[in-house]
Amino acid sequence: MTTSIAVGMSLSAAFLWGSWFVSLKHLGDYPLDGFLMTTLTFSVVFVWVVGLAVNGRGLAQTITAQFTVDASRIWVTLLCGMGYVIGLRLSLVVMNLLGLSLAQPIQSSVNLFGGTTISILIGGIPAGVSAARLLFATGILFAAVMMGLLAGRLRMSVVSGGGSRHGVPQKPRDLWRGLGLAVVASLFIPAYTLGLSYGLASSTQAGGLPVLPFIELLATGAFSGALLTCGVNLTRRGQWGLVWAARWNIHRWGVMSGLFHYGGNIIHAFGTAQISAAIAWPLGMTAGLWAQFWGVAYGEMRGAPLRAYIALGTAVSLYLLGAYLIAGSLYF
Repeated sequence: MTTSIAVGMSLSAAFLWGSWFVSLKHLGDYPLDGFLMTTLTFSVVFVWVVGLAVNGRGLAQTITAQFTVDASRIWVTLLCGMGYVIGLRLSLVVMNLLGLSLAQPIQSSVNLFGGTTISILIGGIPAGVSAARLLFATGILFAAVMMGLLAGRLRMSVVSGGGSRHGVPQKPRDLWRGLGLAVVASLFIPAYTLGLSYGLASSTQAGGLPVLPFIELLATGAFSGALLTCGVNLTRRGQWGLVWAARWNIHRWGVMSGLFHYGGNIIHAFGTAQISAAIAWPLGMTAGLWAQFWGVAYGEMRGAPLRAYIALGTAVSLYLLGAYLIAGSLYF
């Protein structure tokens, strides 16, 4: 795989990651936990089918050999899968409360620096890449996140009254609850980056697992985390019946989200193996650009003042500049 293809895969993963949250707009009153269980059940089946189709018996042999040589890579990957799903579940609650265009910037601001720091310290930086330039480019992406947040706040400044319109909260208590949950969720989401930096073999981390065994263990951990969070909630609230009774027009959103979520994880992992987590992770954080796009497409910015659109346009420009600087660090 060439460096250019690896960069393209990381950016493609960002599109998939930033797009599957659109499913939330189509669930109506269907339980969020039921949706996430469908998403992660499909995900774990999907990645194991792909892995067995590609590697066959070699899959189990690879995992067994890794367990014999260095079991910590396997345990860390499984636990990180569980940890990031806890954060993901909280993130979806935040998106329901605040809307895509406001929630994504808040969470990305923490995930960007936390994930990049973890990937640099644990995963390492490719030879010839300047850490200072990488951090500067990450700062550009952070500025993009902040401009996106400003656009959301300017949009909210013109909203009054109770309830919610176009997925944007209008009650102060919903806003503060969403902000608090966003901070808590952001403490768990970087578990994905930790697993990626430590568990996956890459150009800067030779001791990890190949891509497909890594993804299968990550998905298994994620599914276990979903059972411990979403499954327990569904049992406690007596809502499993709603899951079994739901029609395809509901389950299809979970299936599509699982395909986008772990389809993105797979191609991002292949890109990471070539260019390292320190480069692939911040490129993946351009997912915020697509979340902003879908927020606009679903009317979250409808009725916003001109300055909100100027802030949003600035955010888009900064996302593109940050991605260019990060990818360019591999070439010049």
